[in-house]
Amino acid sequence: MRKEKFLNTFKLPSTRNPDIKIIDPMEKLQKKSVEQNIIKTGTTTVGLICKDAVILGTDRRASMAYYIASKTAKKLHKIQDHLFMTIAGSVADAQYIVDIIKAETTIFQLEKERPIQVKSAARILSNILYQKKMSPYEVGLILAGITEEEGPILMDIGSYGSILPDDYIAVGSGTPFAIGVLEANYKKNLPPEEGKKICVDAVKSSIIRDMASGNGIDIAIIRKDGASSEEFIPIS
Repeated sequence: MRKEKFLNTFKLPSTRNPDIKIIDPMEKLQKKSVEQNIIKTGTTTVGLICKDAVILGTDRRASMAYYIASKTAKKLHKIQDHLFMTIAGSVADAQYIVDIIKAETTIFQLEKERPIQVKSAARILSNILYQKKMSPYEVGLILAGITEEEGPILMDIGSYGSILPDDYIAVGSGTPFAIGVLEANYKKNLPPEEGKKICVDAVKSSIIRDMASGNGIDIAIIRKDGASSEEFIPIS
């Protein structure tokens, strides 16, 4: 009797009481997961390091589940003359991050009177993202640039602020298709024109297979001599 009385003191209140609501945390997480999967966005962004250059490529399609929201979405952004970034994920979050990192790097360069190093810009971006890790920005970013001291740098920046440098990177829903092309064709010290062709082929492979990617390819070549260039390649 004593044991039964003792256990009864730890029983949860009856759920029939309208004033008491017991929340199951797993149920809440599952519900949130279902809500997030209702509308999915997609994209293809790629990058690779060449001899004295870094190349970035993106498609132009912005999607909402099975609906093409835009055929002219800009996913390749010039942050500074020697620094570019691609965006994937939530458009609103990504555009906000682009504005913030542009402002932060500009302030740095005005104060120091010199171009910001790519690794320094990556650290600033990482800190911005990490501060919101409990409610993260829904983004996948590629940061690329080149300075005299560092040479060509390419980094995959995760939504929690992770920094993963690599020789070639793909981010977005088209990654499974693009990464195969990059991995099969990449070599060290590629000439920029050959690297550009590989990036174009990688994005094309995603456009063929991934319905969330399409409507042309934006390419940026960031060169060590400062002669960076952007180009749009239409896809029929």
